[in-house]
Amino acid sequence: MNSKKLLLIYNPNSGTKVIARKLSDIVDTFTKGGYAVTVHPTQRRLDCLETVSECCQSDFDRIVIAGGDGTLNEAVNGFVTAGYQGEFGYIPCGSTNDFSKSVGIPTRTLDAAKTAIDGVPFVCDIGNLNGRYFTYVAAFGTLAEVSYSTPQNAKNQLGFSAYILEGLASIPSMTSYKLSYESEERSGKGDYILGFILNTVHVGGMKIRGVDNIRLDDGKFEVLLIRNPKNTNELNHIISSLMKLDFDNEYMDGFKTSKITLRSQTPIAWTVDGEKGGEFRETTVEVLPSGIRVMVENKGKK
Repeated sequence: MNSKKLLLIYNPNSGTKVIARKLSDIVDTFTKGGYAVTVHPTQRRLDCLETVSECCQSDFDRIVIAGGDGTLNEAVNGFVTAGYQGEFGYIPCGSTNDFSKSVGIPTRTLDAAKTAIDGVPFVCDIGNLNGRYFTYVAAFGTLAEVSYSTPQNAKNQLGFSAYILEGLASIPSMTSYKLSYESEERSGKGDYILGFILNTVHVGGMKIRGVDNIRLDDGKFEVLLIRNPKNTNELNHIISSLMKLDFDNEYMDGFKTSKITLRSQTPIAWTVDGEKGGEFRETTVEVLPSGIRVMVENKGKK
């Protein structure tokens, strides 16, 4: 009889609903790994958060989350608010799975399940936006659905830059925000159409290229704020900068920081990990160093 206990919380509606098809095999993987498995399918929004909060301090030896980045966001908020400091497993089954690609969790479902119990813990920073925790990105601006409409060849060649370039095509309908920002490293103000606060090497299913010093455990965010072009010439400069992977110039503010406060004349609508994050005139985003311990692939294990 297995002496260790594992709780699997999964979102049956995530992505292509692969968990429903693979559930038996996933449970079998955990059972063969020596765990008695309890399975909880989420029933509604925030069910994952509530279940994690209730169960993470119980006698489960391992908690595994299966779902997309939004499901993971709920789980992380549950872990952090409950004060849980142990490691957990994650099986990515959403549409983009940016977090798992960044930290080194296999994309194949059963490989990810095995990693959840046989991998190694990775201590990762997370973010806090006005009390809402996020794993890899907080953003503002009109970029909804862009990652799905961006041509695949552009994704392959330019990665994250292609994501932004596709978004710039909708500039006539974009909302711009007159805002100021303050951080220890830099302060500024202007009229901005897009903003990203990142702790990841993947966004929108695309890799961030040209930034080789991104680390997910250095206590810093990567900040990118794109100014509203006043004319076609400025728009062309922005496009040229993105093509050259130059993320810091007179048209874009790009830098690293552990804390930033933004103030705007009108409320800014934020997304966190691809989910709605609220609307605020004043927004403080700060790093929670070593905020979570997630199981990742053990590259050295044969």
